[in-house]
Formats: sequence, structure tokens, C-alpha cells
Amino acid sequence: MAILKSEDTSKWVNGFVAILCALVAYICIQFIATVGEWFDLEAKIKHFIIVGQMVGVLCGVIAFIVVMKNKNAIQYLQEVYGELVKVIWPDRDAALKATVGILIGICMVSGFLVMVDWVCRKLLSLLY
Repeated sequence: MAILKSEDTSKWVNGFVAILCALVAYICIQFIATVGEWFDLEAKIKHFIIVGQMVGVLCGVIAFIVVMKNKNAIQYLQEVYGELVKVIWPDRDAALKATVGILIGICMVSGFLVMVDWVCRKLLSLLY
């Protein structure tokens, strides 16, 4: 059963944009707090923490509105979602077999490199 369905495009795109804008708001709040510490703005501006949080939330809301009003961005995100719906994900057995194969390959390559390193050390120890 697939989580993604082609008829849920707008729901997933809106959710993605909302999460992205929440991240923008968080980054703005952290940036304002850091700048406040650098320049001692907490002492100079009354209720600096509340003002910083309001500015961060305002940045997130503005980013959400700008992205949602941009037709090219929404169309691009809808196309990305459309391609993601087409992806055929491997089942558990195929993923497990691929993981085991990759681990065996990594062990073989790392073992070979350890042997090459050991041989090079022995050769260099004979020279020095």
C-alpha cells in the first residue's frame, strides 16, 4: 500500500511548504537570538525575546505566502510530487539483500586496502 497518491498532490505540497516555512521561522529566531547576544540587544530592547520570535514567525509566514503565490514554484513542487508517485520502492527482502551485498563489498574493499597498507608499511620499514 503506497502512502503517496496522485490525487493528494496539493495536500503534500502545502504540507512540505509549511514545514519548510516553519524551518525558516526557526532559523530566523535563532539568528536574531545570536545577533542579540553579540550586540547585547537584550539590554537595549525591551522584550527582545518576544520581538525576535515575532519577527521569526513573520518571516516564516511571509515565506509561506511568497512561495504559495509563486505559480512556478508550486508547479515545480507538483511535478516533483508527480515523479515521486511514480517511484517503485523495493520490498523488504530486496532492500535487505542489497544492504547485505553492499556490506560484503565494503568489507572486501576495506580488507584489500588494509592488505595494501600493511605491504606498504613492511616495504617502507625495510627502506628506513
